[in-house]
This record gives sequence, C-alpha cells and structure tokens, in this order.
Amino acid sequence: MAACTSDLALATMHQVMEADAPRLLALAYSILHDRDQSADTVQDTLERALRFHSSLRDPERASAWLSTICVREARRRLRRRRLTGFLPLRGSDPAATVPAADPDLDRALRRLSPRQREVVALHYVYGYTLDETAAVLGCRPGTARRHLHRALDSLREEISHD
Repeated sequence: MAACTSDLALATMHQVMEADAPRLLALAYSILHDRDQSADTVQDTLERALRFHSSLRDPERASAWLSTICVREARRRLRRRRLTGFLPLRGSDPAATVPAADPDLDRALRRLSPRQREVVALHYVYGYTLDETAAVLGCRPGTARRHLHRALDSLREEISHD
C-alpha cells in the first residue's frame, strides 16, 4: 500500500513539475537574467524535487515548494557566478538575454539587489502575497515588505532619472 501511495505521489509530482516548468524558468530568469543559467537552474530544481519529493508534506503546496527550491537554486548559481566571476561566452551577444518589453524597466530591475528582484518577481509577476513571498524566500513577512519597499523606491528613482 505504501509503495502504491508513493507511486501516486510521484506521478502527481511529475504533473505539477510539467505544468510549473515555464513559470519556474521565468522565475529563475528574473533572478539571474541569463537564459542558459535559468534553464540549468530549472533542471537542478526539478532534479532536486524528484529526489526529495517524499519530504513534501502538503501536496497542495507543491507549486510553492518548487518555487522555493528554484529561488534557492538560483541564489546558489548567483553566488557561484559572483565568486568565479561571470564572463559571457566569446561571441555571445549580451543583449540577447534582455527582454524586449521595456529596456528602461529591465535596466532598473538589473540594478536592484538579488533579494529585491526576487521579492518584486514573486509578488508582482507571479502574484504571491507578501506573506507567501516571505515563506518562499525563507524570511519574515516584514523583511519581505522592507525589500519590496526599497525596491519600489529604487525603481521609481531609476525610472524618473531616465
């Protein structure tokens, strides 16, 4: 019986992962601003989720759980990138990774700290409440609110200068 329940949970996890993969890719991109690194982050996220799917206590919160893993993986990748130095591949076009929607907004978002970008992306792009955003980031709701407030101040200032 336990094996049958485990197989059902794994099948459900596959469905959730397949449905959430595009959202996770966008979330990773909002933190890393690099398509290849974001794709690798999502692969790492899904691999980790499959390995530890039995630790998920509430299957209804699988999407939030995947978001948490994705944010942590993106942070790890960002830390490694800072430590080793990040140089684009020779011959690659750095502008190819910039979304075309609003270059001024994209430039302003790039100037935010990684934590501020995470809060802005989770709250405004993906619709998480600030309490949910705090849970995904592993911080207190007041801390998430403070990061969001500072991010919005920075964005207003940056965009008003342009």
